Amino acid sequence: MMKPFPALILFFLLIPTPSWAQTYEKWVEECHSYKDVAQWLNGNFQYDQIRDGESRLSRNTRAKPPRVQAPEETFRHRTGGSLDAALFARKTLNRINPDYRARIIHIAPDRTHVHYLCGFYVGGKLFVMDYWNSQEKLIGTHGPFENLKDYVQRFYLKHQPQHQSLFSCSFGFPPGKLSKSP
Repeated sequence: MMKPFPALILFFLLIPTPSWAQTYEKWVEECHSYKDVAQWLNGNFQYDQIRDGESRLSRNTRAKPPRVQAPEETFRHRTGGSLDAALFARKTLNRINPDYRARIIHIAPDRTHVHYLCGFYVGGKLFVMDYWNSQEKLIGTHGPFENLKDYVQRFYLKHQPQHQSLFSCSFGFPPGKLSKSP
């Protein structure tokens, strides 16, 4: 008969590691497409509006850029602002398949706020990931679009009737916000 203590140790060694304890590296190895990233973001990521408040555009272009989380931190904490999530998506998508050519997109509806997205390509068409938005109708992976202008016109502005146009929208970071891409 097995003693209770060794049986307990054996039990804990044989049970699988819970998904929340999985490392970012191990998880990325198991991903096969952008759909795996979308599924994880949809089921795990919590948008943090307070943290995203750090993404306010400053009139002082010498302002210190917001501290961003590494993708491993975003995976572990399962929360962050739009820049944290966009960087997580960009790095993860490019590791899964460099042909996605994932890039950061910034959208600034006015002069005071910037929202970050992740754009990537499938079959030459642009798709946009946004699982870190306070407006539920904008959450998801959207596409295909011909280009960024097509995304803005056919999707973003359609779901944002309060914005007739955008102050700034392009790949990369807003001018003066961050000098280098993380």
